[in-house]
Amino acid sequence: MKIYTSDITQMNDLPGSGLLTQARRERMLRYYQLSDQARCLVAGLMLRKVLGEEQAQRIAATALGKPYLPGGPHFSLSHSGSKVVLLVDAQEAGVDVEQIAPYPEIVARRVFTLREQAWLKKQKGHEAFYRLWTGKESIMKALGQGFHLPPESFEILPDSAGPNWVQGEAWYLKWQNLDNHMLCCASSIPDAQPEMIHLSREVLLE
Repeated sequence: MKIYTSDITQMNDLPGSGLLTQARRERMLRYYQLSDQARCLVAGLMLRKVLGEEQAQRIAATALGKPYLPGGPHFSLSHSGSKVVLLVDAQEAGVDVEQIAPYPEIVARRVFTLREQAWLKKQKGHEAFYRLWTGKESIMKALGQGFHLPPESFEILPDSAGPNWVQGEAWYLKWQNLDNHMLCCASSIPDAQPEMIHLSREVLLE
């Protein structure tokens, strides 16, 4: 399992848009905010660099909207704040990244189970909320269902080394704090150790 990371702060002048697929370039231009354009740009450049230009052209989507590459490898993409992350693995897996910031308690009550809310109340700071949220969303992505699988419909245990069972499948979660962003990957392999690889502006534009 490899997780590629990049930072949009080095890409605010939107370089390399001509390297994107037409669909990705049109998607980027539909955004009004520069930060959203930069996240979309970096995501496209990462797919091109990691999967290959021809492979990036072949990316399709399932009926539920999950992007995939026919014939593999499996990949999962996420972005938030200044970070864009791309997970690539031989097995189905999911990744989520979220910028750590104060959160509304009403959101926690809506998307977490009662046991998750009880665990959250015992923690300090804002990181615990994002451990729960990224853990849930990484599983939702790994299953290919996204928000078609409501986050409040299943439960995760952040302090447990054991699997998290969702829809009859076992998922193992690994978290990492990445410059005030919480990252989590979900894998069906108990001892999966993600290899973190940073992609600089220069590498993305090669």
